[in-house]
Amino acid sequence: MIESVFKSKATGFEWTSLIDPSLRELSQVAVQYDLHPTSVQDCLEPEHLPKYEKIGDVSFIIVRMFDENSTPECDTVRKMTNKLAFFIGDNFLVSIHRHDHENLKVIRNKWRVYHKNETDLSFLIMLDVYASVVHTYEPPLNAAAEELDRYEELIFSDNAPTSIIEKLYLLRRRASVMKNMLMSVNEILNKTGLTYADKSPYLQDVIDNASRLHYQASQLYEDANNLLSIHLSLASHRTNEVMRILTIFSVFFMPLTFIVGVYGMNFKYMPELEMEWGYGLTWLFMIGVVILIYFWFRRKGWLRD
Repeated sequence: MIESVFKSKATGFEWTSLIDPSLRELSQVAVQYDLHPTSVQDCLEPEHLPKYEKIGDVSFIIVRMFDENSTPECDTVRKMTNKLAFFIGDNFLVSIHRHDHENLKVIRNKWRVYHKNETDLSFLIMLDVYASVVHTYEPPLNAAAEELDRYEELIFSDNAPTSIIEKLYLLRRRASVMKNMLMSVNEILNKTGLTYADKSPYLQDVIDNASRLHYQASQLYEDANNLLSIHLSLASHRTNEVMRILTIFSVFFMPLTFIVGVYGMNFKYMPELEMEWGYGLTWLFMIGVVILIYFWFRRKGWLRD
């Protein structure tokens, strides 16, 4: 669908929006605005990462906003985000995206009724787009932070589910995607600020918000990574505790098993078998061995928690 969102009679500026365009529609707009073919080709690649480049008098920008319809199981750039492409010229702006987003509808509706005659309209439109793109990452980051807090409580409990390691790994992958996308948005914002140096103060609020969310995503990634390491360490520690207890019991019973094994041999001539107190002395000897092992372990500190 090709839609003319906004057109200024005073400046001749026009914003054209393409939503899930066919190859014919895309070629038609490319010819109309004399767009570079390699940039047009980039618009067709669904997994293309964010970029900012200037070809002649036309700026080509790709950003990725968080997909509001993505599920918590999504953990790749393509599944978690939607690509938005923009061509910005002296008197036009062309936006291309395959999936419409509620935030983009709000921006288009705002500019349909825009009547002020201002210069740098493309910058003002892109400022709204940048702010909207950055804002889409805030709800999933807050939700992921709350999810991480729940996992942290579970890990330090005695009944932590075995599936938590998979959930932590998925959370770390999602945090990594959001961190990288926000870092790319920050780079694009800084390049836009260089292009529109006189308008850079208007960008500062968006840049600050993007930097804050990028720090939050980076912190979330580090916390998820640390929690994953702690979980593995705790699992190893619990296994070591079980093995320590089993080892202690085995050491107690090893000499007793040896003694019982000796007297369980079926030899006819064994001197202790005819002793009147042989059975009692054997028990006393085994108890003494257990007591000696116990105090030896206590002295070594192996029975402490």
